[in-house]
Amino acid sequence: MIISIINFKGGVGKTPFAFSIAKDLKFDLLSNDYSSIENIYDRAKIEREPQLQDNCVYDFGGFVDKNITHILAKSDFVIVPCKPNNNSILQTLKTLEEVSKDNKNIIILNTDFKTDKQKKLVKDTLSSEFENLKFFNFKHSTILDNSIDYGLSFKELLKSYSNYKNFVAEYKNLLKYIKIDK
Repeated sequence: MIISIINFKGGVGKTPFAFSIAKDLKFDLLSNDYSSIENIYDRAKIEREPQLQDNCVYDFGGFVDKNITHILAKSDFVIVPCKPNNNSILQTLKTLEEVSKDNKNIIILNTDFKTDKQKKLVKDTLSSEFENLKFFNFKHSTILDNSIDYGLSFKELLKSYSNYKNFVAEYKNLLKYIKIDK
């Protein structure tokens, strides 16, 4: 299975989700963008020109270049996190426009919303431009930072922080969807 996580916008949660998914599925994690992943996950590697491999999660920086388009096209899922602010939504639309040329199996992670109105804004705006998007909703949480800071997946963090229960429940739904719908 090949999973790619991308958004032209930084700070939307790409790396924490990529790390957690890779760790929980026991996959390799490759990135073309500098981050601390090699320090927190022994199966992580940063490569400017990542190669296509099975059982891998790709954490792509905020750009599409010739080095990753073939990976996006071959991915079982392309996951696009989005926050509920105008710049994030705009950059997500641009990301979807580019990615959907090669892959229609797109999952949207609606991240960091604080109100139902914000959650609805992301879903309605993206759905009005693109059909057949699958949404998973992740309310604002410190789990994204803590995952990278402590080198623990979302599921591992739940063992120490019960306040992450709702976030991790939705994350488990995402994992189930990925595993079943491949």
